[in-house]
Amino acid sequence: MTPTLRIGLLGCGAVGRELVRLFASEAPRLAEAHGVDLRLVAVASRALPSRSELLSTIPPGVRVGEDLSAVALAPDVDLVVELLGGLDPAGPLVESALRAGRSVVTANKLLLATRGAELARLASRTGAALAFEAAVAGGIPILRALRESFVSDRIEEIGGILNGTCNYLLTEMARTGRPYAEVLAEARTLGYAEADPTADVEGADAACKVALLARMAFGADVPLEVVRTEGVTRLRPVDFVYARLLGQVPRQLGLARRLPDGRLLLAVRTALVPASSLLARVDGPLNAVRVTTAHAGEYVLSGPGAGGAPTAAAVLADVVEIARRGAPFLVPPFGTDAPRPCVAGGPADSVAPFYVRFVVDDRPGVLAALTAAFARAEVNVDAVLQVPWTEKRALPFVVTLEPTPEDRVARALDEIASLPFLVEAPLLLPMVS
Repeated sequence: MTPTLRIGLLGCGAVGRELVRLFASEAPRLAEAHGVDLRLVAVASRALPSRSELLSTIPPGVRVGEDLSAVALAPDVDLVVELLGGLDPAGPLVESALRAGRSVVTANKLLLATRGAELARLASRTGAALAFEAAVAGGIPILRALRESFVSDRIEEIGGILNGTCNYLLTEMARTGRPYAEVLAEARTLGYAEADPTADVEGADAACKVALLARMAFGADVPLEVVRTEGVTRLRPVDFVYARLLGQVPRQLGLARRLPDGRLLLAVRTALVPASSLLARVDGPLNAVRVTTAHAGEYVLSGPGAGGAPTAAAVLADVVEIARRGAPFLVPPFGTDAPRPCVAGGPADSVAPFYVRFVVDDRPGVLAALTAAFARAEVNVDAVLQVPWTEKRALPFVVTLEPTPEDRVARALDEIASLPFLVEAPLLLPMVS
């Protein structure tokens, strides 16, 4: 007999509407091919009463309304899909559903990065399933791969391009030479950036994903606050000119690396990657996750990292898995029931060649002062690049540094910050392979 799974949906934005459409179009195929009977029985969203077009997407017979808690705890709901985002009211709703023994599928990266370990323990105690494939990299099935496919190898590093908004901004700035603000306005128009893009462009969105990837890859309880986070807002068109001269491409990268002593290096920042690399060829709003293992080597998984259809497909895959396997899963949501404490590395552990862009009031002695500060910090300068520039009172040029621990570079830049010819703070980007 085909098992029936009755589903309640919280939130009906772009992903929620696409998920409703997928339930309607794919349920017959899933029943025939996989023996699961998926039935959407209730939808709750505070947007429904004020946006009549949403109502037209809900099939007849499905209850709709504003009361989120009523759906989360409805007696005829076996599984709750949470697509509200944020911590409140999503957190209390997910918690109450799990306490009642209902399985939960969510795409809420912030909630999982903040309360994921707690919610996983609660699901284990009540016999519910907690699934969240859509929380990282949209339609790329990276979390399931970490939980199951990579268990036979030791992961040394994981990360990559984890935010489609930033990747679109950087690839368009590189392609067109336009400034950040202009490209951001276009991204909003195209739907690649939110009305308030702060979480994306300042790195907070990718930091949540780094924390989740690190938990899955290294079995560590990674607090969100230990992920070093920098945005993309300070890049100028001239940085793309210099990057091209160096054979490099700017990309916002999330990184989780295991250090030899077991500590974790965790960061979200813009880096320069070789133009010949796979990451450099991931353009527009796509994501790419690179996994480096001790024995099998390197893997790169790439695909749509956001948007209604890819995210909804990942949510539906979790729903199908729960329908097929039942709850709870044999493998814990984060791969282990007993994560170890996370000890984070720091700037001294980040060793790389660096790109440093200065903007100065051009006068005699500028280069001598900069190189002297680097020398006192035991940092070797590799090259100095300067393209022709007419504005001498705001002259941009670049110094590249040989591989060195970042704490030494920071020491030099602290000294340089007091020099009178600086027009703005230097921009520091690691150059990674």
